[in-house]
Amino acid sequence: MKRDKNSLLLDVGWCEWVAFPQLKIPAIEAQIDSESRFSLLYTFDYTTFKDGTELMVSFGIHPIQKNTDVEVYSVAPVKNRRLILLSDTQRQWCYSIETELRIGSMKKIVELYLVNNSSSVFRLQLASQAMKKLANINPQKRYMTGNILSPGFLGATG
Repeated sequence: MKRDKNSLLLDVGWCEWVAFPQLKIPAIEAQIDSESRFSLLYTFDYTTFKDGTELMVSFGIHPIQKNTDVEVYSVAPVKNRRLILLSDTQRQWCYSIETELRIGSMKKIVELYLVNNSSSVFRLQLASQAMKKLANINPQKRYMTGNILSPGFLGATG
């Protein structure tokens, strides 16, 4: 029996918990944005430096929405730099990095553009193109891969 290729894809909602192990981010809430061409990670205190001949970027992340108490710091090689349109009136030169994304049972290398602004409600906006061919995106639902804030997700009972 032939299987529909869409049945093999991961089902995700418009909002999901994801992880970036290489960046030491065990969980960050992501908005999966069908309008965006680029995946954006909202950061603070980023700076570039050279490691031999390689351009590197160090940056901080507040992985929890509406909370600046929790900070994660990461370092990664720079892949690219581009002028990103953030809104109708705001543009910013942003460095990009490549890192492993984990969402549900899926792993994928993605390109993230680092936006120097940690005041966004969602600290991560994943472009739907980053999920292309790997996931079915349901714009009506969220946490289809699990909600880490629910007691059942952590194995608690009751």
